[in-house]
Amino acid sequence: MRKINFGIIGCGGISNYFHIPELKSVEEAEIIAVADIKPERARLTAERFNVKHWYSDYTKILERDDIDAVIVATPHPTHAKIAVDSIEAEKHVIIQKPMCTKVKDAEAIVEASRKHSNIKVMVLPFVYFDTPAFDYVKSLLKEGELGKVCMVRSRVAHGGPEKYQEEVARMFGEETNCWFFDPERAHGGALLDLGVYAISQIVYLLGRVKSVSALVTTLDKPAKVDDNNALLMEMENGTLAIAESSWTQVATLEGTSIYGTKGTVLLNYFNMPVVFYKQKESSWIIPTLAKEKESQHTHRHFIKCIINDLKPIGTPEEGKHVVEIMEAAYKSAKTGKIVKLKT
Repeated sequence: MRKINFGIIGCGGISNYFHIPELKSVEEAEIIAVADIKPERARLTAERFNVKHWYSDYTKILERDDIDAVIVATPHPTHAKIAVDSIEAEKHVIIQKPMCTKVKDAEAIVEASRKHSNIKVMVLPFVYFDTPAFDYVKSLLKEGELGKVCMVRSRVAHGGPEKYQEEVARMFGEETNCWFFDPERAHGGALLDLGVYAISQIVYLLGRVKSVSALVTTLDKPAKVDDNNALLMEMENGTLAIAESSWTQVATLEGTSIYGTKGTVLLNYFNMPVVFYKQKESSWIIPTLAKEKESQHTHRHFIKCIINDLKPIGTPEEGKHVVEIMEAAYKSAKTGKIVKLKT
């Protein structure tokens, strides 16, 4: 299998802790260059991972003929322009979640990807759900084991991004500056950071959303963005869905629960256990799941899609739908009204 040469755009925590180490473990991948608006971050990241080239201008990566693909791992509001520029430069693209923060920007990414249909664009976090646990839940839904699904609830939460940002700052010898709390730099709070996981899980398992009602608030963090939110959504088939996210949770106990007329299934997102209550047998079932799937390795899956001309898990169109849901949630919270989606 031939090697795919990568450029990393954005040298923050997600690149240093996840993208670059995982890429380094893939024989078919080579990191040619990194870029960050902060030159010292780019330089130190390149040194840490033995990457030869580093830049403070991401377009320098796009100008290189020896780079096949890029990872966009910058603050949320910058994703769209960098992604579109990358697609137009004929680079395959992985876009860190959320795909972007505005529907109009999502539309630009979709349009660019359709215009350059030979370019693979993978939007996170959908590929994270292609696991044996989610496969099992999808099989229950397909085979009607849950009966009529009436409600689904998904929650993703933790104690907030500030400690993580402190670690990143120490890594580079910088003063802590939690951009997640700045509305100009983040365009939103816990909803964009964590709610994207909960919403994406619901869409991945049950399909598209028709309308959204939401409460979005700041209860504890010294921030001008939300630290807690709750969305009530109506799916296209009438199922009610609740998506919650929080930056103020001190103990992690979240996941997705699906409630049907014949059964209930509980799926823990991070640890991936599944339990299924079957009404007919009046008992809880803990299934034996298959081993980890290849697609659980995000970058290996993407490389396989490039080499074999396959469709990545998590398309721009799917990413756009999630962005539309989040934008509708903020609008609903502001107006106090239910917002119907256009797509």
